[in-house]
Amino acid sequence: MRFGINLRGDLAKLGDEELASQLETCLAYREWLEPQTGDWVSRWVYKIGLAMPFGRGPLHAPIFYRAMGRPFGRSFNGRSLGDLYVLDCEIKDIIDELKRRTRAA
Repeated sequence: MRFGINLRGDLAKLGDEELASQLETCLAYREWLEPQTGDWVSRWVYKIGLAMPFGRGPLHAPIFYRAMGRPFGRSFNGRSLGDLYVLDCEIKDIIDELKRRTRAA
């Protein structure tokens, strides 16, 4: 179950095909991004969950994800762990929206 306040009305406005397409795009980008972020130690710390122990936080919106990912993505240059964190949060939000639609149907 998802904890926090959902501020992702933008995902609710998308159609099913658009949402699925966005998920596929994010997953492909994540597959490309992960090997390029930081060194193997920082990726390992991020992967096991020590880096972000509170997950997405209490407010679910991209601006808050950027703020929480700031310690890892000092520059947000498209290849930092902060960028990977923001992308992971986006993927989780899309999956949550798909689950919500499935339960509502």
